[in-house]
Amino acid sequence: MFNNVRHALQEWRRMGLKMGPNGGNFWTRARMVWAEVPVDAEQVRAWVPFPLRLAKPATASVFIADYPQTSFGSIYHEAAILLDVTLLGIPLQYCPWMIVDDDSAMILGREMLGYPKKMGIFRFEERDGHFLGSVARGGQEVFRIEATLTRRTLANPALGIGRWQVNLRNMLGLLPGHLLLFRPRETVHEAQELEDAVVTLTASPDDPIAIAVGAARKASIRTCDIGSTMYPPPLRIFPVSPFFQASLTSLRVR
Repeated sequence: MFNNVRHALQEWRRMGLKMGPNGGNFWTRARMVWAEVPVDAEQVRAWVPFPLRLAKPATASVFIADYPQTSFGSIYHEAAILLDVTLLGIPLQYCPWMIVDDDSAMILGREMLGYPKKMGIFRFEERDGHFLGSVARGGQEVFRIEATLTRRTLANPALGIGRWQVNLRNMLGLLPGHLLLFRPRETVHEAQELEDAVVTLTASPDDPIAIAVGAARKASIRTCDIGSTMYPPPLRIFPVSPFFQASLTSLRVR
């Protein structure tokens, strides 16, 4: 047992996980584009496990990110949909869909924090006053954000990934999964407003994400560090039926 503890601590240190009240940064100088979109409540309600409830009106935050430096050695991109939900009236964000282009990041995110990561092909471009970010899977573009870059600085930007998160962590099979509650630590170095933001979510057989029902709003671009805090640690808060898990196979697995 003591050898297992020693080896675990060595692996955590190797990945840059610092034990202590301030945790450590996993991502440094991340470049992230965020926007909020209204979504089809009837469609996304089937993705949300009990006892979570969709916020009213139904909204989601979407982001696409470039991670140039990580503690675990991967340089990669990421995009996600984060639904606004509540648990006993407490506002949280729940991730039903996330794409990366690095296998280590995919495995770590699924194993540690329940993010349903799949692999895709990315564009992340800031050029001539314009931003374009997109994700393609199976030869089809399924996610796109376009916007005009501005010089308008956000002095106190709203938190992005630093909000309370709740994810479904599971293995496909006959055993229940569970909801995992946690909050990343986000340090924003700079943030600017984006104008004329357009978010396009396109359905495919393996990514049924055409859920946006209105214009994007609150679009911004930021440079930030993202880390962990050891207090409180991620908490298992509720079991989830294996049949519910299986119902999300296309969205989370394929």
